[in-house]
Amino acid sequence: MNFRSVLKFLSVLTFAVSMSFLFPFIWAVIDGTPDASAFARSMGCGIVLSILIGMVCIPLKEESDGLGTREAIVCVAFAWIAASFVGALPFIFSGILPNFVDAYFEAMSGFTTTGATVINELEPIPRGILMWRAQTQWLGGMGIVVLLIALIPVLGLNMTPLFKAESPGPKLEKTSPRIADMATTLWKIYMGITLVGIVFLMLGGMTFYNAVAHAFAAVSTGGYSTHTSSVAFYDSAYIEYVLTILMFISGVNFNLHFLAIRKRTLAPYKDSEFRFYLWIVLGATALIIFVLMRDGVFDSIITAFRYAIFQVVSVITTTGFVTADYAKWPIATQMTLLILMLVGGCAGSTSGAIKCVRFQLVLKEAYAELKRVIHPNAVIAIFQSGSPVTPSMIASSVCFICIYLIIWALSALAVSLCGYDIVTSISAVSATLSNVGPGLADVGPVCNFADQCITAKIIYIFDMLCGRLELYTILVLFTKDVWRK
Repeated sequence: MNFRSVLKFLSVLTFAVSMSFLFPFIWAVIDGTPDASAFARSMGCGIVLSILIGMVCIPLKEESDGLGTREAIVCVAFAWIAASFVGALPFIFSGILPNFVDAYFEAMSGFTTTGATVINELEPIPRGILMWRAQTQWLGGMGIVVLLIALIPVLGLNMTPLFKAESPGPKLEKTSPRIADMATTLWKIYMGITLVGIVFLMLGGMTFYNAVAHAFAAVSTGGYSTHTSSVAFYDSAYIEYVLTILMFISGVNFNLHFLAIRKRTLAPYKDSEFRFYLWIVLGATALIIFVLMRDGVFDSIITAFRYAIFQVVSVITTTGFVTADYAKWPIATQMTLLILMLVGGCAGSTSGAIKCVRFQLVLKEAYAELKRVIHPNAVIAIFQSGSPVTPSMIASSVCFICIYLIIWALSALAVSLCGYDIVTSISAVSATLSNVGPGLADVGPVCNFADQCITAKIIYIFDMLCGRLELYTILVLFTKDVWRK
């Protein structure tokens, strides 16, 4: 293990996160609120921490200053842990969340774009703090490590293992020969979508501040709002449809956006996973509309469509915005949303959960097995977007889903041992492991995680981190091979 390179990377990252306090600090200064000093103190502590880490790595003598697979995994895992530690400081210094576990939970939820919160009422919170919550999601959406690769290529490290360790999805897809160029391109697209979202939200009547905060939350699929009642506060069909489009676009593989822009054609969206994602959204929306109309929840099919499409896209992209208390909807709709929490968006998107492509590959393999029962000697090939799928890709997808469900089940069991009912335990773990945010029962759309015990919150923090880094990056830290010299 090359600890010098790891510490060098973490030093730069903690410094970058500390400097990112400047944007919410400006809002605090403009408003003249006490949180300005909290951001100043947080920035100072973060910079000191960065210097200390840098001083530790200087005397270390390693054979090389590069990054291999093991170093990249450790860098990425501890990058998110360290970023959340520094990101928790404003909550502590401002006195809004004086308990470290609560502050760390809020920061981790932001950076992992989960959107679960332990703050009961948002309206009394200063705008600087609320903007910091939104900004943590935006930084974490495309990936704080990917952002660092794009901004600071002068690190002199091999970026490919870093990019691969953080990028969501079953495989790394390169759209540029150089990883730094690829990271820069993805962030440009990410920022472009954000800016467009801000403009359209302002056209709907949002202030610049709220438009920025909600665009950050929608494009990152994070879900933090500046209002306790989330998007329901605005009661605006226009704003809901704008956010629905932003969330849906952000749930798509960003490589498809890149190819569509570069080739100036919509052909990349013929991608098999995108079509699968689209059909799930349309199918789930149709099912929920049918149930809502059948049970008389809404009188108008247009109103049912408005609330159904928003909630379906919000959940499958793991954003977690809320416009209605879906915990009061019929059980069939709640079960549909719970399943969507596990599915998630496309690989290479800002959404969490298992991802559509993995379910798609497993379903194709299951269908192939059925055909082999009838034709045992047949050679049946599986294709994804026109390319043959190797057995190792199938095995990887099956293994990922199995490990995911094991962690999900064990976490739900651990939470239930804390004294919570089965619906709360299962939905809370589903919401945090899938990086969705709100769940059902005690952590439903009009509730939060504030009343959960410390042990449960620690479990949720672990689940959020596992979900954002797609399990393996965290789980391999518990193996001996990673730490051997």
